[in-house]
Amino acid sequence: MEDQEEKKKTAHPEAPESEPSETTADEAAAQPADATGSEVETLKDRLLRLQADFDNFRKRTVRDREEQTRRACERIIKDLLPVVDHFEIGLQSARKHHAKHAVIEGFEGILTQLRHVLERAGVSALDTVGKAFDPKVHECVAHVPSEEQVENTVIQETRRGYKLGSYVLRAPQVIVSTGPAGSVPAPEEADPPVSTPER
Repeated sequence: MEDQEEKKKTAHPEAPESEPSETTADEAAAQPADATGSEVETLKDRLLRLQADFDNFRKRTVRDREEQTRRACERIIKDLLPVVDHFEIGLQSARKHHAKHAVIEGFEGILTQLRHVLERAGVSALDTVGKAFDPKVHECVAHVPSEEQVENTVIQETRRGYKLGSYVLRAPQVIVSTGPAGSVPAPEEADPPVSTPER
């Protein structure tokens, strides 16, 4: 019997007692807190990026809508400008040929209404006569000498120009002064070719 009990003890030795973990409770609590703080900073950064992207998208949408509206207005106004031109020519012709007063009043009334429509749309006529010629704004159709105006000055307007805000909607066609007739320098004569002696 004693031998059997000794064999049982040898076959099933008692398990050693487990040693206490070296990680303290404070360190275990600090690890998840650090991980949470990092996640919060990442989410904040993503939120700021999303807000910036949305703000850029909103500004771009507003800018595109304004550009589309401007282009639509520009097309309509450009179609109206020849009508204004024809009414101005008709009014000048009626005055020149002494048309009836009612006819002249009719032209003046319609032309005034058309100009008011253009003004409300932000369109204004360009002032050209007496101004220095600017190739970025004016369209020169002829150069003529002038005793009154210095060189490169607009002396006549053959077609009125208009701008929409600061944008030139239609360039004015103008005649530009070359200065007094005698002030135009004669072209320089080319030097005669130098002849080489024959050998």
